[in-house]
Amino acid sequence: MRRIFKEMQFRGFCTENYYSDENFIKHLAKPPREDQPATFAHYAKIFAHPLTWEDLRWIRTQTSLPIAVKGIQHADDARMAIDNGADVLYCANYGGRQANSGISTLQLLPGVVEAAGSTPVMFDSGVRDATDAVIALALGATAVGLGRPYAYALSYGGAESLTHYLKSFLAEFDLCLAVCGFKDIAALKAAGCEQALGASR
Repeated sequence: MRRIFKEMQFRGFCTENYYSDENFIKHLAKPPREDQPATFAHYAKIFAHPLTWEDLRWIRTQTSLPIAVKGIQHADDARMAIDNGADVLYCANYGGRQANSGISTLQLLPGVVEAAGSTPVMFDSGVRDATDAVIALALGATAVGLGRPYAYALSYGGAESLTHYLKSFLAEFDLCLAVCGFKDIAALKAAGCEQALGASR
């Protein structure tokens, strides 16, 4: 299966967002599908130069806008991100679906929140319904991203479908809070995860 997935990537089935991007294509001698090896080599070269803490420090000197750093999964990285200029931490295992044995980000969230102190911690990883959001908020997340479901809804029926999904999500969220015995998010966060999960049993 892994070999098939790599083959699909190489043929461009999983990299269409790059193959159709003008900024990516302009660095190629030929259109992507006319020279697949060269195209994939350029794709690999981009990811061979990951950002560093030094890069984050430089970005901080270039803007007064808030900087959110996504992909924080460890308390040490949370502290490093803050020390190097991050205003918001985004706890997510970006692309973690490709590592089948990886620890779930939800398990890592409490450590990141503790290390973050007063710095806001966003969360998204595997959030599919309102119950997931309630648990993440109870574990200390400042806010929760929905991830892919909104995109699925949008692709299914456009704005009308997306509106229906969001309304359904919010209704489920309110119901989940009520079932757990909380009137709002503030009450949930004040109680914490242990009491919230106990209330739902």
